Amino acid sequence: MQPGARVVWCLRRRAADVRCVVFADGIPVEVRVIHDRDVVVTEIFQEEWMALDWARIYGERLRAQGWQDVPEAPAGAV
Repeated sequence: MQPGARVVWCLRRRAADVRCVVFADGIPVEVRVIHDRDVVVTEIFQEEWMALDWARIYGERLRAQGWQDVPEAPAGAV
């Protein structure tokens, strides 16, 4: 995992994993949604609270589609 990065949530459905990583070392704050090892969404925000709010809503949408929470991925997996 890169410095300043933290996993906000990690979800699984069948054999697929999706995780949301926030990079909040400074401004702007970057959010990446990673499906297995591929970055599928990258969003940039001016404030960390905006990034976390967006990540929460995105995660809720995935949970509504049947994704389940799993423990955080091991360090170095990002």
